[in-house]
Amino acid sequence: MNLGQNMKEIHFFIAGAAKSGISAAKILKKNGAHVFITEENKISENIKTELNNLNIPYEENGHSFEKIKSQCDILILSPGIPLNKEISLFCKINLIPIVSEIEFASWFMNTKSISVGITGTNGKSTTVNYLSQLFSNTKYHSKACGNIGISVSQTLLEHPNTNLFSIEFSSYQLETTYSIRPICTSLLNLQNDHLGRYGNMDEYLKAKWRLILLTDDHGLAIIDKNIMNQVIKLGLSLPKSRIILIDEHKDNLEYNKNINLKKNIEFIYEKIESGKTLPNSIYQEMNNLNFEQIMLPSQFEYAYAKYNKNGSINILLNLKNSTKNWAIENPCLPGKHNMMNILCASIIANHLGISDLHILNQWEEKSSSYKHLPHRLEKISSKWGLYIDNNLKNKNILIINDSKATNVESTLVALHSFQSPIRLLIGGEPKGDDYSPIGEFMNHHLIKIYPFGKASNIIQDHLKNYNNKIAESSPNMLAAANLALNDATDNEIILLSPACSSFDEFKNFEHRGDVFREWALSHLKDN
Repeated sequence: MNLGQNMKEIHFFIAGAAKSGISAAKILKKNGAHVFITEENKISENIKTELNNLNIPYEENGHSFEKIKSQCDILILSPGIPLNKEISLFCKINLIPIVSEIEFASWFMNTKSISVGITGTNGKSTTVNYLSQLFSNTKYHSKACGNIGISVSQTLLEHPNTNLFSIEFSSYQLETTYSIRPICTSLLNLQNDHLGRYGNMDEYLKAKWRLILLTDDHGLAIIDKNIMNQVIKLGLSLPKSRIILIDEHKDNLEYNKNINLKKNIEFIYEKIESGKTLPNSIYQEMNNLNFEQIMLPSQFEYAYAKYNKNGSINILLNLKNSTKNWAIENPCLPGKHNMMNILCASIIANHLGISDLHILNQWEEKSSSYKHLPHRLEKISSKWGLYIDNNLKNKNILIINDSKATNVESTLVALHSFQSPIRLLIGGEPKGDDYSPIGEFMNHHLIKIYPFGKASNIIQDHLKNYNNKIAESSPNMLAAANLALNDATDNEIILLSPACSSFDEFKNFEHRGDVFREWALSHLKDN
């Protein structure tokens, strides 16, 4: 990093006394800068003690705006504070620069280190976690950080030998990130979320797209093909980097493999391609074209993925300088969504010189050392196990903790991930979702659902056409779990995928998942 000779003269204010803010303050204190923490709410006694020991000044229960106006040179903004909050608007009006913690931390990264950035609505944490572990036993010392719960600043302090930062970016963090240049980036997917903040999907996409435009010019951007169509129709600029589009095709992996471009005018294609960073005006009949007709198809490379009925996977990488076919017989993580997450991580690893053998060994369950994040299709026992129900009967079943599924879309993904008969635990604090799409699985492998908590009546109403497959509502999660366990027979799955928030009964989805895991382990015969 280079803040010049005036580092000790710069006054940094940090909005928010959470972990990321505290770690940023420690870095600033270490480098001799003036630092002040301003917190809108009460600061815990533990954090106060830590700040006092470090001699870092702070305020709580509100912001001193006159002090900010007179003393603050740069504001480091917590990702939980939106730009339309009073402190953010005040700084903008008074021309005080606002940066994210990730932007700030990037100034202190070793010049020889590199970063990769992942964003999207779902799958971000899984992808950066998988990616970080994929680099084990290679020349890279990688750590998963960012929005995953360990800030980049904390990583710099606690793991100074890190030379590859696998960073999860939220849209909130991207709004105030400007100069970091990840060697690889990915926009995994885009679904209805955070519309209370952005108002519509177009504005949400623009916030996410910032990461793609930050990609190093000599790097690689990996983007879902459907999102690219939206991007071009919005007229957004493209990065200078290589672009690989990920596409799922159920039947034909040869789709679009060969692009017929005239060989004698390749130099013209190169000139046109150099203008891909320019915005596009899409008007009138242009709206009827797909993005590959609006742009030159040679501007993109492709990765095609096929998820087979038996759970195996086939991948075709159609790159400019090579074509690769990968086959995964039994992936370490089930489901189409995880196929796309791992494919993204694998393409990044391939770009950074990791061998196909290493990549495929990690993807195959029998050779993989991957440790999955908790609460995301987490198997309580690694394989099918004997569980003892409340009537002391043994059941050879699989119990899965998917507490992270706080909306219906995530629960549908979980149901798609398995073929065995499922007993679904669903409920909690409702978020206004429509639960009726779950009904389609009632005609297949979803044999019964067990609603619980505040959402029970809503779930019963939305799925009333399937009353014969809905258990009586339970007052809480564990009551529903006990019902499911008593009803279960051999070779079935009990799946906690609540499609609701957890706040009616728990502190957060992690707390809910921990309680569920503890319950399941208490019934595991070998435990």
